[in-house]
Amino acid sequence: MSSSAIPHVVAFLTRPLLSAFTPSAVSTAQLILSASLAASATYILNTTSTPPAPLLAASIGANIPWAAWLSALGSDDILLFYGPRYVKARIGNVPVTDVWTEETQGSVVPISRVQAKVGPSPLLQQNTSARLRATLLSARVRSMRREQAATVAAPIRIPSLLASPSDSESDSDSGSDYCDSDSTSYSNDSLTTAGSPPTTPAKCVPIALPSVGKYRPPFARSKATANPTRPAAAKPSAPFTVPMDCSKKDTTAYLYQGGVTRVMTGGVMLGPRK
Repeated sequence: MSSSAIPHVVAFLTRPLLSAFTPSAVSTAQLILSASLAASATYILNTTSTPPAPLLAASIGANIPWAAWLSALGSDDILLFYGPRYVKARIGNVPVTDVWTEETQGSVVPISRVQAKVGPSPLLQQNTSARLRATLLSARVRSMRREQAATVAAPIRIPSLLASPSDSESDSDSGSDYCDSDSTSYSNDSLTTAGSPPTTPAKCVPIALPSVGKYRPPFARSKATANPTRPAAAKPSAPFTVPMDCSKKDTTAYLYQGGVTRVMTGGVMLGPRK
């Protein structure tokens, strides 16, 4: 926000610098201050504390050390406060003095003899690009100060033993392509042990492996292990051979597995089961 007091504040802060620094550095500091100063503020300037954001931006942008700037102002302890119609300052232990008031001096900015020799100040030329750079630099300094003030120790993150559902899904998706062959090597006894918690297999390193059969989850393998194996079917025994006496003409019944054989002269007849 623009204010009639800002040019007087800029002149009060930069006029003593003309005897110690180059005109270009002083002009840069004036431009940055005019773009970043608020309509009204109260500043305490000393060497033991960080300067306000507008003064810090001007010090960095104009390459003027803050200690040298404060020394040029004449004291290590300065109180400066201003508003829309006044600018007041206290330098050292002297009482507060009026730097500018609208009732007595109007809105004309006083220019010293040294400043008149420099020529027209860039402050009056309203250089748009330079004002934009000054505003950006001031905003950057304010952001740096806010970050430094709000910086706290980052909390130490301890990995949990139990992975979240999203982590487990991503791990199972990424590891399913190359962990199938390794997962089949788990012992069935360890999977079916009562009371033992399930163990999470470590993530495998992808390596080239030959193709394997379809993956079966651990619970399917445990069910397959728990089912009793069926006994192998008995192999059919060789047919039982019944000796026949061909010298007899009478019909003789011979019992064999599966029926009865009747033997007669001239051939063999099969009788019904009994």
